[in-house]
Amino acid sequence: MPYATNVLDAGRVYFEEDGGDGAAVVLHGGLLDSVDDVRDSDIAQALPADEFRLIYVDHGGLGRSDKPHDVEAYAMTLRVADGVGVLDELGIERAHFIGTSWGGRLGFGIGEHAPNRVLSLVIGGQQPYSWPDSPLTRVVSAGLIAAQREGMEALVQAFEAFWGVQFPHAQRARWLDNDPAAIEAAWSAALAEGAISDDLRAWQVRCLIFMGAGDADFLDQARRAADEIPKGELILLGGADHYAAHTSQDEVVLDAVLRTLRGSG
Repeated sequence: MPYATNVLDAGRVYFEEDGGDGAAVVLHGGLLDSVDDVRDSDIAQALPADEFRLIYVDHGGLGRSDKPHDVEAYAMTLRVADGVGVLDELGIERAHFIGTSWGGRLGFGIGEHAPNRVLSLVIGGQQPYSWPDSPLTRVVSAGLIAAQREGMEALVQAFEAFWGVQFPHAQRARWLDNDPAAIEAAWSAALAEGAISDDLRAWQVRCLIFMGAGDADFLDQARRAADEIPKGELILLGGADHYAAHTSQDEVVLDAVLRTLRGSG
């Protein structure tokens, strides 16, 4: 199996890649998403395989990556080192990074701590400031408390109730296979970490942020980030909340993603 090693803590990071000679694109999914979920995403499906070298990564704590239970293992500098370790394993100097939700938070971390490894950032449904006390935050925190007693079904059901959806069977099965203690540790680290950057205005990385216009959790902060990042751009999806923004097949977003990747050589 293809693993990279985090040079800071020796953790193992699972990834898959499709090969090719095009510019590397590293894709990270949401809080519960493994490589298979990322592969199935609309953005991944929209990227031409003959133009880009696609690389799919399991976050630390998810899928087939290591799953430590201590909060300190999920410090942002360590999460960034996971992504950098994948590039080092493949001999890639710089890549485009695409991350949605939890992966978007990591994207901001990579922009702050490893900008020399970045061609561009595409960030879905996230923001780089202190984690807000928002409706979704409270749902996840309560769901993870329940999951420690009842297993991952409690958190998955909490998401379904919050968004009024029923997740596809295959995706739901993968999410239920996660380790609630590892996810709770990662979540606790994010809640406590504060802002990702002290000065987004100093960034020179091209950064596309897409967000549901109805995202009550992260929209205001995403607007601010797009204003502060010199090469930042914000795309809003009308009528979409946090979840819908990541499951819609919106051509405006997909076109903007391709434009960002193609314009950041």
